Amino acid sequence: MAVGASPVSTATAPAGTVRPMTQLASQRRAMRLDLRERRTALSGDDQAAAAMAVMARLARLPLLREVSIISGYRAVRGEIDIDAALILLCESGRTITVPRVVGDHLEFLRWDPDGEATTGSFGIQEPVAGDPVPLQSHDVVLAPLVAFDEQGNRLGQGGGFYDRALAATDSSRPIVIGVAHSLQRVDLVPAEPWDVPLDAVVTEDGVVEFRPGALDPPTH
Repeated sequence: MAVGASPVSTATAPAGTVRPMTQLASQRRAMRLDLRERRTALSGDDQAAAAMAVMARLARLPLLREVSIISGYRAVRGEIDIDAALILLCESGRTITVPRVVGDHLEFLRWDPDGEATTGSFGIQEPVAGDPVPLQSHDVVLAPLVAFDEQGNRLGQGGGFYDRALAATDSSRPIVIGVAHSLQRVDLVPAEPWDVPLDAVVTEDGVVEFRPGALDPPTH
């Protein structure tokens, strides 16, 4: 079962709703464009170094050595590649899942490095076979992002997939740990009411815990 975490807002972005471009939406769009450009401009060497540093930091988190089910992701468009970290977690006996886009929501399928995959929505590698693992049963979600701030607000790609998935769980939702380059840290993310905040974030420069105790190993 999931590690206890703080409740999330039940206000979710209506799927498929077309809304006028508000000032807040315009700010979020501009931030996404800027940070995506900065992230994809990183050299291959910088990307590889960041991935190695993040892998080492994840490996040292006691929480990840104690939980059972962890959701990761497959990196695209300059996101930090965490495949090596996921392989280590698999080898340590953790169950690893990655998301698959189905319509306007995410399914979380078990992942292993030798499993069959295909290029799915948005150019992301997704598992081909297997039954979805309910997000409610996960302990930790390692979530990609476009930007984060000092309060733990997360700016995603804009589809609201993670926010809808997490809002559908109850008050014992998984711990949400963002994974990002340090350059993705901003002073303030223009947050929407349905945005689910991070419990912590891991970058190549360090680990920041936004909710005290979030990264403590579970008590049995």
